[in-house]
Amino acid sequence: MNPVLLYTLIIAGTFVGALASYFFKNATTNLNSVFDLIKSKSIWIGGILYLIAAANNVFVLRYMDYSVILPLASITYIFTMILANRLLGERITRRKIGGLVCVVAGAMLLAHG
Repeated sequence: MNPVLLYTLIIAGTFVGALASYFFKNATTNLNSVFDLIKSKSIWIGGILYLIAAANNVFVLRYMDYSVILPLASITYIFTMILANRLLGERITRRKIGGLVCVVAGAMLLAHG
């Protein structure tokens, strides 16, 4: 399979996973009981998005090594930081950027090692 397509699928899957986490965060806003959680549209959207991201990983695992794909999943942290900033108003600090650079650099070393 085309490597560009596979890497594109990995990046898309990590974005979908980060978006799923955002919806899970939204599900906690008016949470008073387990029943509120079950009735929450956000929890269902997040769950479906996680399922899509997992199915994407299963597909890509057919063509690429596990030891390459899973470290590349750390790209999720990039999308998580951007979504947290844009949608939740969280600050992106130098310390967070430094940590993110270390994680992604380590993942790249593992993926191409």
